Amino acid sequence: MKISRDLNPPPPTPILFHSPGWRESQWTLGKRLTDMLRKSDFIARYGGDEFVLLLEDLTGHADLAQLLKKIEGTITTPILLSNDESVQVGASMGVVLYPFADTDQADQLLRWSDQALYEIKAHKADRENCWALFGEENFADQRNPAQVLLDNGALEVWYQPILDSRKGKIVGIEALARLRDENGTIWPPARFLPQLHGEDFSDLNKQVLTQALKDLSILDAQGWPLWVSVNLDPRSLSGSCITCLREILGESTVDASRVTLEILEGEDFLERQTALELLLEIKALGFRLALDDVGSAYSSLLRMKDLPIDEIKLDQGFVRTLELRPQDLHFLNAIQDLANGMQVDLVVEGVETEDILDAVTVMGSTLLQGYTIAKPMPFAELKAFLKHSVFPHRHRPISLLGLYATRLAQHEALKKTIIRSPRAVDYLTLADATVCPLHGDIHRLGQDNVNRLDHLHREYHRAIAVMDALLLASPSGADWSAVDQAVEAFEQAIVKTYFEEKSKKQQTS
Repeated sequence: MKISRDLNPPPPTPILFHSPGWRESQWTLGKRLTDMLRKSDFIARYGGDEFVLLLEDLTGHADLAQLLKKIEGTITTPILLSNDESVQVGASMGVVLYPFADTDQADQLLRWSDQALYEIKAHKADRENCWALFGEENFADQRNPAQVLLDNGALEVWYQPILDSRKGKIVGIEALARLRDENGTIWPPARFLPQLHGEDFSDLNKQVLTQALKDLSILDAQGWPLWVSVNLDPRSLSGSCITCLREILGESTVDASRVTLEILEGEDFLERQTALELLLEIKALGFRLALDDVGSAYSSLLRMKDLPIDEIKLDQGFVRTLELRPQDLHFLNAIQDLANGMQVDLVVEGVETEDILDAVTVMGSTLLQGYTIAKPMPFAELKAFLKHSVFPHRHRPISLLGLYATRLAQHEALKKTIIRSPRAVDYLTLADATVCPLHGDIHRLGQDNVNRLDHLHREYHRAIAVMDALLLASPSGADWSAVDQAVEAFEQAIVKTYFEEKSKKQQTS
């Protein structure tokens, strides 16, 4: 049995255990265990009534216990034999953990799992669980690498600037946690967050917020009065969290209104009544609240309406892919309408290219964050960035993706105006596509398809002008299908041209 290939450092952490307890139905049990395990796990029959399992990527003791209970349930579920009789078997499991075990030798790990197995079998009458963990008394106090780094002050707070596209300047920053190990390697949240548990999140929140307020005070003194956003892990929210926030605020000169605490939309925490009470207490301290990664989960809009939030952050997954899926700008438009209706700010993350920056700007998004503006950076680099960053005003759109966004925003605004007040728009002006600002943009950006785009633009204006006349004659009975067809044809032509131009650039680069 080859297991040494899974035992080379660094982590993931494998767990190795023996599981005897049955004489018959080994095949059935082996199949059950195989079916419930992940592709990355390993199972082998070790002889007689014993199996060996090698499991990876467990994040802590609670995760281990949950999986062992699942394995126990799989084993103890009654087995229907070929003679129509049913049998139920029990299980005893010995567990050893790597790299916490002081060896990287496979045979030693097996011997230690045997010791744990014999220990739990000797206590069948009075045991609480069907497994024993080798060296459990040591494991309880063992801190994993990320926890050790956090304990030892290895936290660094990096910052990503947030641009106000209307003012053309940086108005805020998001504080982002990083860990730097003894080799100087920076650990991003995706690497260290899965290793944190319980009070670790409270400690992380406290360290990040404390440092962010200190850095904000330094920026104030140097003439950059910014606001800061800090992620607040819902798992740390409690009465003690409120006390901690109050203490941190009391030790700072920064007003709480310049601090936005971000909470993930997808957390179950937000569905509980206690969440609302805790968020109201945080608001009472003066902090602003943001709902982060909106669109990444299926949170109830009614629940969102009840939360005392000041800001929505659109999940960057909808923004980063706009060059591949321009139609997702419709979703951005809907979220903007939602934010406006709720009278809260909208921050658009994931602005990673100039084309995306162009599109979301002409769509009317004001607060923007992403690599095109600036990547996350240490505090020293942030100060240098603020000294030299310039965001000049540009006549937009400057790209075909921006042209598509302009058309979408323009049509939505025009349609709402016509529906509400058909007489507010002059028919002759509406029918003349050459007076529309989009006419000049098409001739500036349309490339080889300029004639086709210009023709479809004119068709759209004729259709929308007829729609306006019909609404004047019969406000309740007008049919928008002709306009919808013109919109779709114009929209598809812009997207097609955009993809063609991108393909040409890729072939020549």
